[in-house]
Amino acid sequence: MTMLKIHGLSPSTFTRTVRLACHEKGIDYEMVDARPDTIDPINPFHKIPAIAHGDLTLYESMAILRYLERVFPGPKLWPDDVVAAAMCDQWASVVADSLVNAALRYMAARFGFLPVPAEMAQKYLDKTVELIPIFDRQLGKHRFLAGDTLSVADLYLYPVYAYFPDIAELKAIGDKAPNLNRWAREMAARPSVQATEPSFKPQIAA
Repeated sequence: MTMLKIHGLSPSTFTRTVRLACHEKGIDYEMVDARPDTIDPINPFHKIPAIAHGDLTLYESMAILRYLERVFPGPKLWPDDVVAAAMCDQWASVVADSLVNAALRYMAARFGFLPVPAEMAQKYLDKTVELIPIFDRQLGKHRFLAGDTLSVADLYLYPVYAYFPDIAELKAIGDKAPNLNRWAREMAARPSVQATEPSFKPQIAA
């Protein structure tokens, strides 16, 4: 079968989500470095990641994950049960929307990628304070985010939460979430997580 190519950068959370899925399913791939300002030939919306597989090019992480699930064998990222699969979609969407628009935007501001006024950055941080206890309660009920088996939802959450220890304000929020930290420790021990550790990390802006 044609080698899958992932266009993106290793520190990118959505790129890491796709890479995690490949490792969990045992899919070989080639990593092709691409930034939002260089990926236009593949994604006119200037976002990473995108994939190339034979004649197919595909962008948007959820579309990519569903393609991988349908085309490749290996452990399932979505359960067969309709309700359980819907819960996976729900929690993956919560991460990709609510948490990304709070915590990830705060990270981008602190790393100097998103120049916003201080009061806007504080709003992102305040929203993160509201959201993390919700994830913590969910993980107090289940081993993984959407149930008792690993799913696509965990692959969205881990790359975002993995940056919390690098920023003091986010680490302080995470330190108050024991169930989330139990989950993060278990995730960190997975071979897929270890194999996708970013080759470099952004630094907090001065």
